[in-house]
Amino acid sequence: MHDLQVDPERDPVLARALTGTMRDEWRPAADAMRSAREWERRAYITLTLAAAARRRVEWLRRWLKARPDDRDAAAVQHAMESLDEG
Repeated sequence: MHDLQVDPERDPVLARALTGTMRDEWRPAADAMRSAREWERRAYITLTLAAAARRRVEWLRRWLKARPDDRDAAAVQHAMESLDEG
C-alpha cells in the first residue's frame, strides 16, 4: 500500500490534506490537488489521496457531493478504484 507518512515540514500542503481526510474534510485535499503544477507532483498527490480514501472514504464522498464536476475529485476517485482493482 502507498505510504501515507508525509513530513509536514517538507510537504505541509499534502500533510494538511492527509490530516483533513482523517477529519472527513475534503477542502485541504482539493487545495493540494490544485497546487500541483507538475505531472509528477500531481500523480504523487493523487495516489497519496487515493490511498487515504481507501482507508477512509467519507471525505471523498463529501467532496464529490459538494463538487460533482470537480475533475480533481474524480481523479482521486478513479485512482482509488484502480488501487482497489490491483
